[in-house]
Amino acid sequence: MNMNRKLTLPATNEQKKLIHRLKRQLCLDEDTYRNLISQYSGGRTDTSALLNKDEARRLISNLIDPEGKHVKDEKRKYNLVCRIYRTSCEISGLNAPYDVDDPIERQMNIAKLNRWLRQYGRCKKPISQQSYEELKQTYRQIVARANKE
Repeated sequence: MNMNRKLTLPATNEQKKLIHRLKRQLCLDEDTYRNLISQYSGGRTDTSALLNKDEARRLISNLIDPEGKHVKDEKRKYNLVCRIYRTSCEISGLNAPYDVDDPIERQMNIAKLNRWLRQYGRCKKPISQQSYEELKQTYRQIVARANKE
């Protein structure tokens, strides 16, 4: 088995539902829809059921913001989410000391972080539903928790 091959996770059900909702909202005909999926999968598939997580994320971003007006804001939020996640991996009882390079384990760690945030976080929301201001509060809280160790 080739150990250098990158493991890709399939698109989540939430991503697939959102893609279909955006298709209806944007009134995309079937050919346009299939061509978009083919484009974002590099020609690998023309059905959302076979997209991987990254392909689905990029397609959703394009359908929501076709001109890329909010790319800078999304990148800023993404970077803050990454810092929150990395810091959570330093906290014993939350995500430490787990292998953050394994994508399946990373998904488990994100689920544990979200459970912790719903229980102890200031805004009681999963990380993906937080605004930038809420993410800043979450980051401060996670850093303070990590510093206690």
